[in-house]
Amino acid sequence: MADANLIDKNSLGTVNAIDFVNQFGYSVKKLQEALGVTRLQPMKQGNQIQTYKFGITKPKDAQDKDVDPASIGEGETIPLTKITREVANTYTVGFSKYRMGTTIEAVQKYGYDLAVEKTQQQMLQDIQKDIRAKFFSYLGTAPNDLGIVGDLQDAYGKVYGKLLSEFDTDTPQIIMFINPVDAGNYLGTAAIQNGQGVAFGLTLLKGFLGGNFDVILNASVPAGTFYATVKDNINLQYIDVNGESSKLFQNKTVTTDETGLIALVQDDTIENLSNESVIYQGINLFAEVENGVLKGTLGSK
Repeated sequence: MADANLIDKNSLGTVNAIDFVNQFGYSVKKLQEALGVTRLQPMKQGNQIQTYKFGITKPKDAQDKDVDPASIGEGETIPLTKITREVANTYTVGFSKYRMGTTIEAVQKYGYDLAVEKTQQQMLQDIQKDIRAKFFSYLGTAPNDLGIVGDLQDAYGKVYGKLLSEFDTDTPQIIMFINPVDAGNYLGTAAIQNGQGVAFGLTLLKGFLGGNFDVILNASVPAGTFYATVKDNINLQYIDVNGESSKLFQNKTVTTDETGLIALVQDDTIENLSNESVIYQGINLFAEVENGVLKGTLGSK
């Protein structure tokens, strides 16, 4: 009879699974720090989110023209200006699913650590890449296109002025997303201060252009293009994998991180002597106020 304290394959599998999801949770926390996201918004059931835009309706005169505020005389009633917060878009957060199979021959030839654990790390990078690509694709549809500006310094001025008008704050915490090539071109005349690496394949540069302004570099941003918003406008919504969906695996061992961001299900397939790892998550990064997302093109005006 085997010793009860024997470390068998199932023990190693559980440890590796926990390590995998904990690494993902740590990466998401670093991403939150970089993007200024202060809260995770779990969805226990249901998977729809709404984004908003602000609208303004100015008062009209008898000829249906905008009332000139300077034309309002002494003692006259000041007409009302209406500000509305309207639904801009409704998004559905769906599951992203990944599956990896490892044969007994691969484990025997390369060892369990390389055949299973290392390949899971490659899958983790692929998951992060998918989340990044989805976020930058979303930013690329920005409703406020500044058109062609000058260099990054000129872009800073345009972005600051526009976001100051969109958000009721004197010191907006601006975050800009640019391609590393554009950062390198700018470095011919400027130096990076306080460079800091972050997770998800993103690089955070603090003090790159001075002021309350952070720059994040990633090759998913098209060269010559930049996106910008304020930090508090970015939200991270996710389907809680410990919610309704977890009931599907009552007879399986499901490993999740403490927040319920990602789930890993491992199972042995006796029929073909292999081990399968299935990973699923439902994460969406988005801007709550859509007209607070800017897009611009670097170049000569």
